Amino acid sequence: MYNRVVLIGRLTAQPQVRKTVKERSVCQIRLAVNRRYKSADGKQEADFVSITFWGRLAETLGSYGSKGSLLTVEGELRTDRYEKDGQQHYTMEVLGQSFQFLESRSQREQRQQDKGEALSDLVLEAESLPF
Repeated sequence: MYNRVVLIGRLTAQPQVRKTVKERSVCQIRLAVNRRYKSADGKQEADFVSITFWGRLAETLGSYGSKGSLLTVEGELRTDRYEKDGQQHYTMEVLGQSFQFLESRSQREQRQQDKGEALSDLVLEAESLPF
């Protein structure tokens, strides 16, 4: 069996790193990932995927990532189940195993200077993919 997820998208918020009780670093992010096709009214839709990084990966992402950063993430899909008010609820998230920034530091700095841009303008278009 094989459980592998590869995502390309933009961070929806500034990554925040926290420490667990056992002093382990953890960073939980959401990645805005465009859907392949636009909706019937022509709008680009996106999915917002929850991703968790642990250890040095969490620390690195917290240090160098910023809201709107374009990156690729590889990891495993995880599901969880919990009960609330007598009903079963299910969640899905990605356990991040690696990531790579897809824009240079100068491109990130230029984007940060252009604060007038909306996050929807920062979502990667299929035509701009390098492959």
